[in-house]
Amino acid sequence: MARSGGEKPCDPGTTAETAQRASRARKYWPRVELVVLACAFVVTILAKLVAVRAYQPVSLLSWWVSVAVGDVAFFATVAAAASFAYAVLPRRWLARIVLLAAVSILGWSLANAAWLYVTGVQLQPGVIFVILKHPAEFWPTVSPHVTRMPLPLVVGGCLAGLGALAWVGWRLVRPRPIGEHRRGYALVGVAGILAALAVLTVVKGAAPEVGMGSVGPVLSYSSHGHVLTSLLPGRLDRDLGDLPTRVVPRVGERHVEFPAAPPGGWPNIVLVLLESVSYQASGLGKSSRGAMPTLSRLAAEGVEFAHTRVPVSQTGKAFWATLTGTTPDLYHDYAEAILVDEPYESLASLLRRVGYRSAFFQMSKGTFECAPGTFANLAFDWAWFRENLEDPTANLGYLSGDDFRMLDPALEWATNEDRPFLLMMITSVAHDPYDVPESFGPRLADQRARYHQAVRYTDAFLDELQERLAMLGLADNTVLCVLGDHGESFRPESRHTRWVPHEEVVRVPWVLSWPGHVPAGERCSWPCSQLDVTPTLLSLLGCDISQAGFEGRDALAPGSPDRPLPCSSWFEGSPMALVEGTQKWLYWPRTGEVQFYDLASDPDELSPITVDDAQRARVAEFLTSWQRSSYIEFHARRFRREFLYDHWWAFSSGRYGRAYYVP
Repeated sequence: MARSGGEKPCDPGTTAETAQRASRARKYWPRVELVVLACAFVVTILAKLVAVRAYQPVSLLSWWVSVAVGDVAFFATVAAAASFAYAVLPRRWLARIVLLAAVSILGWSLANAAWLYVTGVQLQPGVIFVILKHPAEFWPTVSPHVTRMPLPLVVGGCLAGLGALAWVGWRLVRPRPIGEHRRGYALVGVAGILAALAVLTVVKGAAPEVGMGSVGPVLSYSSHGHVLTSLLPGRLDRDLGDLPTRVVPRVGERHVEFPAAPPGGWPNIVLVLLESVSYQASGLGKSSRGAMPTLSRLAAEGVEFAHTRVPVSQTGKAFWATLTGTTPDLYHDYAEAILVDEPYESLASLLRRVGYRSAFFQMSKGTFECAPGTFANLAFDWAWFRENLEDPTANLGYLSGDDFRMLDPALEWATNEDRPFLLMMITSVAHDPYDVPESFGPRLADQRARYHQAVRYTDAFLDELQERLAMLGLADNTVLCVLGDHGESFRPESRHTRWVPHEEVVRVPWVLSWPGHVPAGERCSWPCSQLDVTPTLLSLLGCDISQAGFEGRDALAPGSPDRPLPCSSWFEGSPMALVEGTQKWLYWPRTGEVQFYDLASDPDELSPITVDDAQRARVAEFLTSWQRSSYIEFHARRFRREFLYDHWWAFSSGRYGRAYYVP
């Protein structure tokens, strides 16, 4: 029978051959693990593009290429390794392993991109370690950035993420066969290795980092590669078994000789830390001195220590340095808050020997970084935090509060006994997001403007404190010591973080006033440190501290202009600095790079100078030894629980501490 329409006879083999060709074609489709890797690569290099733009470079393309070289090499190497593995052992279980690795890389890429966008620096393994240990404490820091995102973007991202997870999960259960194209996979592996070598030699050489300042050390390496190297034995900061044991003096172990009580009795001491107020922001040292007029007036009435730096740009570490005269633990945990059997020797415990009582007040949350544990460890008789006020109308931002609201309870405590006191307070409003009470002024749109508004509010707090002390008749017999806990950076690339110890981060104001006992208007120009606060106050009271073993010194006595002052950030892998007079070195532990700045001719640290190998080795060895010697060791599995200051349950285990408020 004739076929209509001119149909051709059906070849039984045609359908089978078509299916076979389709099956072979599917084997050449991009595999899911390669798609995931490609997404991770795109996310990473686009995040670096956004980060580089913040520097406002002369040549955006050349800078972008320069900082993306390490990422190109990393992803090319990973693709090559997977291809070689498929060529040697084409098994489905291997496909599952590669897919899991690709998903992990994509997860880190997304986290690194978000961290890079918010902070301007790449994500370090130590940061993740801290966040995983203390998620509840870091959520307030993360949530403002999430809430600023449009709802459709958040919902869409969540739905897309769930869809992607479902797809990946399906492919883990039913991975596509790798196939028998071993030669093809081997060729792809060779191509990946050649690509990695090419970008590390040709492209890297064609895009030098000349004139990039801190961009190179901050961005021009692969964060993924850094994670892998950190996992090598001996590279993680928490693998510190070979460090020398640090002996931290406990109560009664420092040899301090107190004089006989002075005729007028021991003076009261009010110690105020200024949250996030740098020397630059304070206006001290400028002819106008208009930024903080109260602080400038205190400097004119007392002593200003014009070159004071912090060992660590983190508040909890500033408490330790200021009160113990020793270097805080420089590693990424809250070592100072871990409950101990016997408190550490501190300014509070030393003054207790001659009848002083002590208290600490702050409008920040006590749950943050287990602060009640810190002050119990430092032998304070009383500690009061934002939760103690039990009035949420005083809250500002996620961490701060209206600092004026702690004056009443603080001064009520100060006057409830007829004994000398050590009263310590820290302000909070100049902490990100720099919100001030509505009564002080409207919320400004620009972050830098909000910060300076918060600094002015902080100065108003100092003015009110001084007035209240005078009204209570305490001003004449009170030592008023005011200094910054650390500064804040507003460089375009910094995203308002303290990761790089530039001068606006580590140099802080320090003013000491005691009418009739310290010379008015004196300006000490020698190098000083937060470590000097306790030795200076004790010396001012007439104590002999020569045998006390402090790392700090009496800052009222002239010191060497070249005194070495090391400084650090808090996160693993962050750069450290060494300041000697007007000479400053930045050391980047991840790369071993050292940058030199002449602060006399380049006070803003804009033009790093290349150093020779000998200087590089000296600075690296000095700062590495300093960091390692700071480690405080704890029993890894010991659990402790204490009820502190009538309202706080504090818990600790190993290097983890937490506090809960009980109304």
